Amino acid sequence: MTPDPSSLPLALKVTFMVLAMVGNGIAVLMNTAMNSVNRSKIRQMATEENEVAIRLGNLLALPTDYRFTNRLLSYIFIVIGVYFALALPQHPILSALVYVTATITFSEYFTRKLAQQHSESIAMKLSALQKFFVIILKPFVVILTFIADVFLKMFRQETKIEYSGYSEEQVMSILESGQQSGAIKEEGKKMINSIFQFDDELAYEIMTPRTDVFLIDINDSTDEYLDELMELRYSRIPVCEDDTDNIIGILHIKDYLIKARETGFDKVDIRSILRKPYFVPETKNIDALFFELQIEKQHIAILIDEYGGFSGIVTMEDIVEEIVGDIEDEYDEQGHVINKIDDNNYYLDGNVYLSDLSEEININLESENSETIGGFIIDILGEIPEEGDENREVVFENYIFTILSVKERRIEKVKLHIEEPEKEISEDESEE
Repeated sequence: MTPDPSSLPLALKVTFMVLAMVGNGIAVLMNTAMNSVNRSKIRQMATEENEVAIRLGNLLALPTDYRFTNRLLSYIFIVIGVYFALALPQHPILSALVYVTATITFSEYFTRKLAQQHSESIAMKLSALQKFFVIILKPFVVILTFIADVFLKMFRQETKIEYSGYSEEQVMSILESGQQSGAIKEEGKKMINSIFQFDDELAYEIMTPRTDVFLIDINDSTDEYLDELMELRYSRIPVCEDDTDNIIGILHIKDYLIKARETGFDKVDIRSILRKPYFVPETKNIDALFFELQIEKQHIAILIDEYGGFSGIVTMEDIVEEIVGDIEDEYDEQGHVINKIDDNNYYLDGNVYLSDLSEEININLESENSETIGGFIIDILGEIPEEGDENREVVFENYIFTILSVKERRIEKVKLHIEEPEKEISEDESEE
């Protein structure tokens, strides 16, 4: 049977109330410190193999987990304190109200200020305790997150947990004002906006898909890939064995050239110089992935889909480009191209994203099944085009797509013609 708190000595009840207040303060302290800490500094410390920084960085990469955990902890301690306050012999309701007021005042004005002023040292010192609570309360956090998401979707609201300080909307409003006054350039505004979106993007959204990845099969002879290897000038190449889903390692070209100088290209044992591949699920958040790649000193991640198959790769450069824009060197080929001929005609690469196309030329193309213009055309066709299908036309509303090039069942080049709508004429003719 559960012991009756009213039967406990008064001193013990007060002790439990104080401990609960302290527990709530620690939960608020951890949450505020984690939200206020300089993430860039923690990442830098983590790359120097500081174990505490690595642990803290892993927690920071999953903000929903630690925030829900701390919030849940805070509620638990408040409930415990109120439970014992209501067991006090005199004026239990008033005692509970006073307790809640004192607890909120303590946490808001003392612990929160303390955490904001010393966020780094507090977050580092309490990282082990934070990790312990995250692990212990994980099942409850998952259930509560699911329930919250269901209710938010019912009311058509997005799940969004904000950092302390300025909200995203406030920052964007400040940026807008700064841009209008000339204090902030358009490029700066775009970069800051990209930082806000960084938390929400998943690896598969920025990956190079498997069909575009240059792979080497360990069983192939050197003559089968050497010319292409030298022409493409990639610094790291995924290596598979028998099957493209079976990635066995990453070949660093520097290692390959050093070995080739010793033995000659034909005698290089590629298996002996392979680096261990870094596998991640394709649904991993790119903020977390960026931190992991830094810690593991990796430059390329192999993405795995829900069925365990190889779906694509993401490099450190891909992630950085999400913030600063395209980083091109002298070896980069122009990709995802939209070439304007005139206001009604464009040449497009098949891998141009529908969102980029809509933004670039102000047209509205949406599809639930595809993300690129090539996939969109295949969706309309209802079949996969083959080599020889060049000059085939596909019509969607007032857009005419002409397939210019097909390679390995993928649409490489497309011409887009936009017909001017003849709304009033067609309506009059139909009435007659």
